[in-house]
Amino acid sequence: MEYKINRKIVVALISLLLVAGVIFLTTFFHIVPTPSAPIINLDDWEISLNGTVLPVRSLKDANTGIIDDSDVIVLTTTVPELKYIEPSIYFRSVHAITEICIDDELIYTTRDEDTENSNFSIPKYYNNAPLSRSYAGKKLTITISGSKELPSSGLSNVYIGERKDLFFYNLYTMGIYFLAGAFFSFLGFLLMILSPYLIIYHDNDLRLFFSGLISMLLGTYILAYYGILGLIVDDSYINSIAEYAALYNIPTAILGYFASLFSGKKKKVFLSLFILDVILFFSSIILHFSGLLPFSMFSIILHVVANAEAIITFALIIHEQLSHSHSKERRVSPSDSIFLIGLVIFIVLAISDIFLFNFNKYFRSEGEANTDLIGFTIGSFVFVCCLLVSYLYYNVYSNNFASMQSHIKSLAYTDALTGLANRARCEQVMNMLSEEKNIYTLISFDLNRLKHINDTLGHHEGDRLLTGFSTILSECFWDANLIGRMGGDEFIVILIEEHSLNCTKRIHELYSILEEWNRKEQAFTYSASYGYAYSYEVPSGSAKEVYMLADSRMYEMKREHHGDEKEDSRHA
Repeated sequence: MEYKINRKIVVALISLLLVAGVIFLTTFFHIVPTPSAPIINLDDWEISLNGTVLPVRSLKDANTGIIDDSDVIVLTTTVPELKYIEPSIYFRSVHAITEICIDDELIYTTRDEDTENSNFSIPKYYNNAPLSRSYAGKKLTITISGSKELPSSGLSNVYIGERKDLFFYNLYTMGIYFLAGAFFSFLGFLLMILSPYLIIYHDNDLRLFFSGLISMLLGTYILAYYGILGLIVDDSYINSIAEYAALYNIPTAILGYFASLFSGKKKKVFLSLFILDVILFFSSIILHFSGLLPFSMFSIILHVVANAEAIITFALIIHEQLSHSHSKERRVSPSDSIFLIGLVIFIVLAISDIFLFNFNKYFRSEGEANTDLIGFTIGSFVFVCCLLVSYLYYNVYSNNFASMQSHIKSLAYTDALTGLANRARCEQVMNMLSEEKNIYTLISFDLNRLKHINDTLGHHEGDRLLTGFSTILSECFWDANLIGRMGGDEFIVILIEEHSLNCTKRIHELYSILEEWNRKEQAFTYSASYGYAYSYEVPSGSAKEVYMLADSRMYEMKREHHGDEKEDSRHA
């Protein structure tokens, strides 16, 4: 019962989160402040690559090709009139060192000793350099130097405006990605917090945990790809590490979900792949921070492994579907199918983004710097929604299945006539008592004159006698741990621990209830013999032996009762 209550709370919270996410998405663009002054997009430049001036003036039209550590791009223009309180220049650089000069005087750079000597890759930067109004009309020069570890391509737009306006403008232009990343990360974090309910109360079910982990990793990657994490924590290196860590672990989390989804040999395969990915990731961390091999150089190995794992995963899924396609027993539930549909859509859209990314990077002037993760973001949204719908559907399916199982179990352990526990259930409880060594009292009852009533009044009256007596027992021993019918006219009551006290008093209460029922009954008389025994009376601790002792005392009373009946008949 506790698990069902907790599971309902989890489902309610997930539904609430989805509603809150939709509300947040629809209201975000209305709460972002509008710029206090117009933002200038500088798009008239003299662009040179390695000393050669390109025949274009627009940054997006400048096809610089792949920029590595041997390439230097120089952008030159004139600073416009600056009618701002805190004027600032703002642009994004991708894995490159940038320098900003006014009339050949350096005012900003991302080049430092750590950048020159570190084995770490140069991260993505949101360059935000303050300007002075006196710079108006002077020569503005931006120098961009490529990196060896991560060659890039394309040039981002350069903006001038109020410092705080540029920050919010950047969030606004990346609004959908910021919202998606923040929502996925927050949702994943909450799902992981809620997941212990399933782990503790439902056979270590890890679906909710891995659903949350997948969502959080997708959100983290989107935020890091656009450098939003770097803006929040003001550290581009942390942003870069988070980007690679999230990208490497998305396949790991999906494999973990599959390991919790399947059973048998397939579960072992997915679990082995999951462990392999974890080992590779921690190896990359050790190599990165030891300065031996940066994350960027390790990505090739992980990409090869991820592709191989994708092939293995789809092969196992297809085999699972085919092996049960002609079977009457459906082992792949609808909730699992929803998850698989979401995964396929995500993979297709993610692959399309990978293709578009590489096409823009190597063949188009926009380059890597101006490539968005539209397909990946949409695929992530579909995938996360399918994960949540799959989990909600799984809850409904599990509830129905659990209810059906409970009903079947109830039928198997319930006496059809009286509704009490049947002999099988009584023996099961006695076996449990023998193992647990609890203190308890066992009472054996025998309903008198059942055969006589069946023979003289008919079985329908005998059934009424049995159901009436079962109601009397339930009324009297309302706090009993077990009330059962052993068969025929034999009944049993088990009272454990504190419930076993004052057994004699409870028997007297039973006879008082019998008298009340007899005053109302005209066809027959309720009468029963009983015998009870305490668990400590049997040294072996066997509940069956305790029952035999109580049963023998009941038959002794029954013999006395029959003797009294014969004596009464002779006097009559």
